[in-house]
Amino acid sequence: MSKTLHISEKNALSGALGKTNDSKADIEFLADIPVRISVMLGDATITIRELIEMRVGTVIELDRPVGESLDLNVNGSIFGKVDVTVIEDTYGLRIAEIVNPFAG
Repeated sequence: MSKTLHISEKNALSGALGKTNDSKADIEFLADIPVRISVMLGDATITIRELIEMRVGTVIELDRPVGESLDLNVNGSIFGKVDVTVIEDTYGLRIAEIVNPFAG
């Protein structure tokens, strides 16, 4: 779940991180904190009956069109949009857009 920050909260957060309008925040002390990233492929709503009747090979249609960028979440909050790519024999993610939580 994302939260909209009010201007006073933005200023307080910027001050806590040592950021001013004229200088870049020094957040090096945060650099080694682990975060959990996940990619949201899409959503679907089904009934309990449909869930109980699922078998191997069941196909669930998701709400996201093919070819659309996927949501990249960091600790449960949207961070940006990514495109899936292949790196040798594993999947990779190419960042297509970064969401600015302070914009607007």
